[in-house]
Amino acid sequence: MIYTCNNKSISVDSRTDRAAYRARRTRPGIPLAFVASALAVSSPGCVNLPDPYPTAPEVAWRAHTPGTRPNAVRSPGDPAVARTSAAAQPLGSRVPDPGPVADILSPAIPNPGGELPIDLPTALRLAERENPVIGEARARIGEALGRQIQAQVELLPMLNMGASYNGHAGLIQQSTGNLINVSRQSIYIGGGAGVDGPGNPVVPAVSIVEPLADAIFDPLAARQRVNQARFDASATANTVLLEVANDYLNLLAATAKVGAQRRSAQEAADLLAITEQYARIGEGRPYDADRSRTEWRIRRADVRRAEEEKAVASARLCRRLHLDPSTQIRPLADSMTILALVDLNSELPALLQVALRQRPEVHAAAANVAAAEVQSRKAVARPLLPLLFLGMSGGALGGGSNLSPPLVGNFAGRADLDVAALWTLDNLGFGNLMQQKERRAQVGVAVGEQSRVINLVRDEVASAYGDGRARREQIEIDRVEFETAAEGYRRDIEQMLGAVTSGALRAPRPIEVLNSLTLVARARLNLIRSITAYDQSQFRLFVALGSPPPLDQPADPSSRAVPIKTFSAPVATNRPAGRRADGPLPGAGVP
Repeated sequence: MIYTCNNKSISVDSRTDRAAYRARRTRPGIPLAFVASALAVSSPGCVNLPDPYPTAPEVAWRAHTPGTRPNAVRSPGDPAVARTSAAAQPLGSRVPDPGPVADILSPAIPNPGGELPIDLPTALRLAERENPVIGEARARIGEALGRQIQAQVELLPMLNMGASYNGHAGLIQQSTGNLINVSRQSIYIGGGAGVDGPGNPVVPAVSIVEPLADAIFDPLAARQRVNQARFDASATANTVLLEVANDYLNLLAATAKVGAQRRSAQEAADLLAITEQYARIGEGRPYDADRSRTEWRIRRADVRRAEEEKAVASARLCRRLHLDPSTQIRPLADSMTILALVDLNSELPALLQVALRQRPEVHAAAANVAAAEVQSRKAVARPLLPLLFLGMSGGALGGGSNLSPPLVGNFAGRADLDVAALWTLDNLGFGNLMQQKERRAQVGVAVGEQSRVINLVRDEVASAYGDGRARREQIEIDRVEFETAAEGYRRDIEQMLGAVTSGALRAPRPIEVLNSLTLVARARLNLIRSITAYDQSQFRLFVALGSPPPLDQPADPSSRAVPIKTFSAPVATNRPAGRRADGPLPGAGVP
C-alpha cells in the first residue's frame, strides 16, 4: 500500500498490513481507525486518518475537504487540495473529485426584506386586524345594516319645500267651449311646489307613496340579512384564521425540515469522509465511497429543497397577514407541541351536535332561508294590501290676470291634502302569480343550500376527528421509529469508527451504515410531518366545531413536545464521559 507524506511516497509491505490486521483482530479495545492510523507515518505533513470521534467542526470541515487536514480551509476546487487528494488515494482507487461544494449551513435564498420573528397568537391577532378578506366580510355587515334601516323607514314621509311660478299668455278654452285671451301669472311659496291653477301641488310638502306589503315585510327580511352577514363574517374570519394557523404550522415544520436536512447532510459528509479513508487504506471498496458521495450530494440537494419550502411557507403566511412578501418570517416556537384542543375520546355524534349548534355557516344558511320565506310571504300579500298615497302641502299663493287685475297680487294662504289607497293586480294577476312561484323557488334554493352546508359541516367534523385520531397514533409510531433509527445509526457509526471491543464483532459495511443514515433521515421527516399534520387536524376540528383558532394552544399533557433542536442538532459523535457505549446519543432520542 502507498501513502503520501510530505509529497513523498511511503510503501508499506504486506507483512505490515497483516500485522496491523492481526493487531486489530487480537487486541481488544483498539479501534479500526487507530490501527489504520498506525500504518501511516506520523511525521509533519503526513495525511493521517480521522480521529475515531471527530468534533463537530471537523465533521463540518470534512464535508468540504474529506480526507485532508490542512491548517487553512481550502475549497475542493483548489489545485493543492486536488493534488493532495490524488496523491493520498491508494493505487487502483476510483473515488471521483467532489466538485464544487455548497455551504449547507448558510441559506441560499437571499433575505432583502429582513427577518420578522413571530409566534402563532401574534399571527392570529395580526390577521384578524389586517387581513383584507376579513375586513371585506365585516364591511358587508355595515352594508346590511344600512339596508335594514332603509327598510324600517319606508313608511316615513318625504318632506319637500320650495317655490314655483306659472305664467300664461294667449288663448285658453273654457269648459263651456268659449275661447278667451288671457295673460295670467301665479306664484306659490311654501311646502311643496308645482301649483298650477286650481290643481293640487305637483310635489306635495309631505308625501308617502309606498306599497303596504313592502313596509311590513321588508324590515323582517332585512333583519335576517343582517344576521346572515354577521354569521358570514364570523365564518370568514374562522376560515382565514384557520389558514393562518395552518400556514404557521407549515412554516414551523419547514424550519424543522431545514435543520433536519442540514443534519442529514452533515452526517452524510461524515460518512463520506470515513468511507474515503476506508477506500484509501484498503479496508473498503472504492464504489462504497462513490455511493456515499452520491448520498451526500442528494442530502445537499434536499437542504436546498427544504429552504425552498421554508421560503414558500413564509410567503404564504405573509400573504395571509397582509405583509410584504419579501419579509422572511421566523417562527418563535422552539418545539413542535402535540396539541389537545379537542378531546378525541369524545363521541363523534356529540361533536356533530355541537358543530350544528355553533357553526356560523349553519346559522347563516338558516338566516338565508328565513329571509327567503319572508320574501315569499310578501309576494302572496302584495295584491291583498294596497298602495298608500299621502300628499299634504301648505303655503302662500298669489297672482292675477288681465281679466282680474292686478297681474301679481292677492297673496293668501293655501292648504292641500290628498289621501289614497290603491290595490293593483300586475298583468291581470298573472304577474303576481309568477312572482309568488319565483319566491317559492328561492325558498327551495335556500333550503337546499342549508342542507349542503349542514352536510359539509358534518363532513369536516368527521374527517378532522378521524384524521386527528389516526395522526395521534402515527406520532407515537414515528417517534419510536425515529428513536430506533437514531440508535441504530449511532451504533453503526461507532462501530465503523472503530468502537469494536472484540474480534467477534465486525465493523458494518459502509452500505449498511448508509442504509441506517437513510432510515434516520427519513424518520426525522416523518416525525415532523406527523406532528404537523396532527396539530393541523386539531385546529381543523376546533374550527369545525364553530370556534376560531384559540390564542392559547393547550398542549397534550400525556405527550411530550419535540424540541426543534432534536432534528437540527449537530452530529454527536463524541461520547460524553460516563456514558455507556450502547447508550443513546445526546439529541438522538425524543426528550
